[in-house]
Amino acid sequence: MLDATQLDRFVGIPYCPRHMDCADLALLVQRELFCRDVVLAGKRARPLQADAQAAAIAAYCSELGTRTELPQDGDAVLMRDSGVPMAGHIGTYFFINYAPHVLHTSHALGGSRLHRVQDLRGFGLTVEGYYQWK
Repeated sequence: MLDATQLDRFVGIPYCPRHMDCADLALLVQRELFCRDVVLAGKRARPLQADAQAAAIAAYCSELGTRTELPQDGDAVLMRDSGVPMAGHIGTYFFINYAPHVLHTSHALGGSRLHRVQDLRGFGLTVEGYYQWK
């Protein structure tokens, strides 16, 4: 089990739509904390519109992970922005200080943050599901 201090180096990384978006952060965490070399097939599209990004993430879901109802540290968290019909945001699940958290980044946040799952609604996010990486 990880503690919050192990995540400090991943909090506060500036958001960049071309080089450090939510998927880039999730892949970085998988590589550096869990020694998983998650590879997105071909060159990953980097759509800037919310609906195009949601479609791109949905296309990779079944290829990259298996849905779980009992998330563990390192599992993917798919989220949907309010008013958007499809999940278009990904983070990484951690159970810290007796509470579920998500490490994620977005343009609105300006950089990577660690939020309690129960606080995500305050940021306009709804969890669509948890996925174990293949």
